[in-house]
Amino acid sequence: MILKIRFHACLLMPLVLCLARPALAENSRPVSAPVTVYVQEALDERGQVQAIAPGLVKFFQFFERETGLHFIPVSMPWNRAKLMTQEGKGLIWGFSKSPERLARFDFSETVLRSRIWAIAYGEPIMRLRNVTDLQGKILSVERGVSHGMEFELAKNKVFKVEEDTAQSSARFRKLLAKRSDVLLWGLVQFDRQDMLLDYLYKIYLPSLRDPELLGKKFYVSSTPLFYDSIHFAAAKGHFGKEMQKIDVAIRLGLKSGELNRLVNAVD
Repeated sequence: MILKIRFHACLLMPLVLCLARPALAENSRPVSAPVTVYVQEALDERGQVQAIAPGLVKFFQFFERETGLHFIPVSMPWNRAKLMTQEGKGLIWGFSKSPERLARFDFSETVLRSRIWAIAYGEPIMRLRNVTDLQGKILSVERGVSHGMEFELAKNKVFKVEEDTAQSSARFRKLLAKRSDVLLWGLVQFDRQDMLLDYLYKIYLPSLRDPELLGKKFYVSSTPLFYDSIHFAAAKGHFGKEMQKIDVAIRLGLKSGELNRLVNAVD
């Protein structure tokens, strides 16, 4: 979701990123056998997988220091990451809860909460204030991504969902072409519409380097339409001890404020 710690490509669309590369533990504890952590790949404007963001490296370093575990982040498409996790081959980071997932995975305590905004384009301007305003609309979400329990309960009842590539520019171009009505965008940092729009136009869209998107006037919902809790997760019956250590680290990090600083850090 893609979880953007400002995990920039993560801004969650959705909050997770990149190439397989271990985060280097900075601690004096004995380090256990490496634990693979699957994260959602983020694609650049050419469709190439982006390298892991410095903010995410520091995030995993925090958990290594607090748990004594050694994490090896592996970036891959989200559906494949879910499958590998379900087969007990590693943990997954950036996972949202859904009724289906709760039956198959054990979740850590909540690491962060993401605000899920709606973005649209063109005339007539839709009212986007709550879930009921999405009635009958086609929503673009990243392939394999959930936006939490309320989203799952409304999916295919209030609105329809089309799962799209993780390449952000392609999703925005789909809005321009009227092939979707609304794009859902998960962000941790911003709680006001004006702050989101400022980031969208001054930083995010220019960073995509897509001339088709420059100068286009998208609009966003007045408030987030969903709120999503973000977790580590493991297949049921796997990595129980590791998940316990992660939960302890989450509680400590939230109490000290270090985790909040990490997930809101600027790259």
